[in-house]
Amino acid sequence: MWIIANDIISIQTMEGMEGTDQISELPVSILEHIQSLLVVKDALNTSTLSKAWNSAWASLSCLNFGDDIFSKSKNIVSRILADRQKQNISVRKFMVKLPYASLTSNYVDNWINILLACNIKELSIEVERTHTYIKLPEAIFAAKALNMLRLGGFNLELPSDGIKFSSLRELYLADSFLDEQLLQALCASCSNLEVLSLSGFHGPISLQVAGTLPKLRAVYLEDCPDQFQMVDIAAPNLKDLEISSFCEDLHVIKITACKSLKHLELLTVEAVTDQWLEELLPNIPNLEIFHLSCCSLLKTVNISSDRLKYFQVTACNNLIEVDLDTPNLLGFLSDVRYGEDTVDPLPTFNLKASNLLEACLCLIPETLDNPWYSKLIKSLGNFNHCNAITLCCENDKEIVIPKDMRENLLPPLYDAKCLHVTIMNPLNHSVVDVVDSLLWISPQLDSLYFGCGTEDLKTLKFTSRDAADDEDEKPCCASMPWKCWRHELKKVKLNNFTCTELQELRNYLLTNTDILEEIIEVPP
Repeated sequence: MWIIANDIISIQTMEGMEGTDQISELPVSILEHIQSLLVVKDALNTSTLSKAWNSAWASLSCLNFGDDIFSKSKNIVSRILADRQKQNISVRKFMVKLPYASLTSNYVDNWINILLACNIKELSIEVERTHTYIKLPEAIFAAKALNMLRLGGFNLELPSDGIKFSSLRELYLADSFLDEQLLQALCASCSNLEVLSLSGFHGPISLQVAGTLPKLRAVYLEDCPDQFQMVDIAAPNLKDLEISSFCEDLHVIKITACKSLKHLELLTVEAVTDQWLEELLPNIPNLEIFHLSCCSLLKTVNISSDRLKYFQVTACNNLIEVDLDTPNLLGFLSDVRYGEDTVDPLPTFNLKASNLLEACLCLIPETLDNPWYSKLIKSLGNFNHCNAITLCCENDKEIVIPKDMRENLLPPLYDAKCLHVTIMNPLNHSVVDVVDSLLWISPQLDSLYFGCGTEDLKTLKFTSRDAADDEDEKPCCASMPWKCWRHELKKVKLNNFTCTELQELRNYLLTNTDILEEIIEVPP
């Protein structure tokens, strides 16, 4: 933001030298919008540029003090707010982040009283808490015009006069202590609430929404504490629901009358079992995005839906089977784990999905031995008919299948056309060894990508002979359900390889192909 403010000042300085100031001639509403994108210290600097900028600052209704305002003065917020109140200027949005040591409840009380008088619409106060919570003044609960409230590091208790958030649409509470009665009152009285987000909170043991929030469209419960044990939601217009806990202590989740639900994420939740999932899915027929992670009691997943588009299941160590009858599924993500804490055999995946399905598998082996490679090959075979496949691994050793194992096994992805391998660490094997293994895994590729990231991404594009040339088919190809790339490749394009790697790949391809006509090399 400081760069933006300096740029504005530099531009106007140059224009002043030339006798023009086109920016200051813009309407005040546009100047205010520019200032609203800046933190207060930068917006204040622009007020010295001209009368127009100063006029815009004087009526600016969006005040973002950022997270370092107290480094210079503890009273600057109070002075600016007091000036707004004195001039009878409304404050639409107020945002500040500050360290606990710089704050006392008197400051917050004063700010909130002024902001209420200035008809505040969107309020965000976040405190970097150390050991104790700041007590939230009761006056805030009388903010009838408030549309959005974001608080962090506070102790919230039910006020004696009740809650009067008649206009509140979005509520975000993070790292705060919540009174159980307060939470119940919020769910009972804020009839216009659309978004409810609780993160890293303490206090309540349950959340119950029983049809009292007809406009509720999103609920986010992140890092639920140990004592939080039940979620019961009945919201007819709810579309997004995310729940995560620390230690799988969330034993009960009831999702009823949520037929509009489209996006559901559950992380480290003990309540997720085979029976629970079987009973839930018929009640959320419009689900499009479904994520399950770290649900240790889950063993089987059976989903039949023509609405589901994206499904993710990861770190569910006791998972045995995933059966999806989902004709419109476009994206699938899971992991292939191997070690002492994982189920043996690895889970099977039966996917009836769209022809456009893209699958992503994260490879997580504890040891690299022949059993790992056998399990990997078997798992990959579940995704043979995907349109595109992405493999994510720590190092290339995880995907370089020993050659002696390849002799007696079928390539698991012989139907795949696009393979993308993300390797987190530098290669241990040569580029030729990596390509050779990946071409065994997927012998009919059109595109192969591998590397550590976008800058290091190495690409091979393959062009094979036409199907009309099948009369020249080799015996080995005729007896297999795939075409052997060694006899089919006519052109290869290599992109982002070093000169040494290009030379090695050129020799490898020319040695191992029959009809290769052209190798196109695009250096990095």
